[in-house]
Amino acid sequence: MPDLGHNSPPFEGPPGPPGPRQGRRGRGVGPHGWRGPHAAPCPAPSFSEHKRLLLETAVLTALAEKQGHGYALFERVAELLGAHINLDTGSLYRVLRLLEDAGMVTSFWEIGPAGPPRRTYSVTPAGEALLHAHAQTLLEKARQLELLAQAAQDKLKSTN
Repeated sequence: MPDLGHNSPPFEGPPGPPGPRQGRRGRGVGPHGWRGPHAAPCPAPSFSEHKRLLLETAVLTALAEKQGHGYALFERVAELLGAHINLDTGSLYRVLRLLEDAGMVTSFWEIGPAGPPRRTYSVTPAGEALLHAHAQTLLEKARQLELLAQAAQDKLKSTN
């Protein structure tokens, strides 16, 4: 499976005097973030990785249903995501660009009867394989969340 940048190293920024915000946003102060220099690597994905997983899955799902372009694709992806993610066009096109660079989607310019040409996207066989993998990941996350919710409810019932 191609690397989509999910596990890329943190951006260190341009050379210059160190400051409190050097490195990737949200890592905290210092070169090791808030965990310290001797902490084990954190295996849990960050919120942005969860968001990217959801966005990629929604985009690939929408394109697996039907090739699409701009506004129509935006509407379908927003519908698939519901209230879970506040979707903006910048995020959508950023994910499309990453997926296209990785060979998961292809695009071509379509000339319509009226208006300017528009870029139309479709999913590739590699993108369908990635969609399958993402679906499995989301199903596992859903099972874990269901167990957590059930444990919380059981605990609340036992304390009342």
